[in-house]
Amino acid sequence: MKGLLLATDDMGRCLDVIGVSDSRHTLVMAPGQGKTLPVPAGATMMLVNATANVWVQYDGPAAVPVVDDLGGGAPELNPGPRFIKGIAAIGISAAQACEVGVTFYRGGSL
Repeated sequence: MKGLLLATDDMGRCLDVIGVSDSRHTLVMAPGQGKTLPVPAGATMMLVNATANVWVQYDGPAAVPVVDDLGGGAPELNPGPRFIKGIAAIGISAAQACEVGVTFYRGGSL
């Protein structure tokens, strides 16, 4: 798995682009059917993109919410880039059929 690399311009300034990962995964989601994706060994960051809204849970299955969840452990709607060091699996669910792309990178620290 590749590390997350930011491109630089000819002056050495950081650009808002990242390198291509060799750990890219696709999921074809049916409405309300959750799937769990194991996090590859060494992955510390992930990007999620989908053709519809998706709910993501860390280290557990995700479900589309149908009631309020005020406990602090609810799934996350359409997360942006996330640091996932120490997380073993990503649960994903969607209310409608869609395709989901999950890309993993290694490196970084928090």
